[in-house]
Amino acid sequence: MRTQSIIQTILFAAAFICASPAAAQDAKDRMAAFIDANADGFAETAQEIWDLAEVGYMETESSELLQSELRNAGFEIAAGVAGMPTAFVASWGGGGPVIGIMGEYDALPGINQSRSPERDPIPGKIAGHACGHHLFGTGSVAAALAVKQWLEDTGTPGTIRVYGTPAEEGGACLLYTSDAADDNR
Repeated sequence: MRTQSIIQTILFAAAFICASPAAAQDAKDRMAAFIDANADGFAETAQEIWDLAEVGYMETESSELLQSELRNAGFEIAAGVAGMPTAFVASWGGGGPVIGIMGEYDALPGINQSRSPERDPIPGKIAGHACGHHLFGTGSVAAALAVKQWLEDTGTPGTIRVYGTPAEEGGACLLYTSDAADDNR
């Protein structure tokens, strides 16, 4: 699962950390090899999040799935950040630079689709992934794991943070509306 966003994150991290273009290319190649070697597992995670299709602020299983992968790789997890049960920050390493990676995993209500490229709604399913957040969240975790592996292999200092962001699709509006409704009671 070598998506463009994973490669761009890896390139940014490599260029940010490495002193020379040759070192940055070597870092990119090593991280891309890590992604390729673990592609089947990342594809399974993405497919599981696709199947879960949990809407904003209710992405309990999707969030936990990503957190679990990071936790198993040695990341410290702060769950339920900013008063949002499905938001998290996963951290690994120490010192600078600090590399921040954002990941989304919410689905959209009223959309559903089978794995077919043709329109094929799933009866009874009330939400689905139309914006690729099942890939974005998984790709963000994959990039973080690849950068971590490279930092460990090379002894390069740095901190990685993955920001698990729920309800990207209209979440702020929903919070604002909810807060405004509460103020009017």
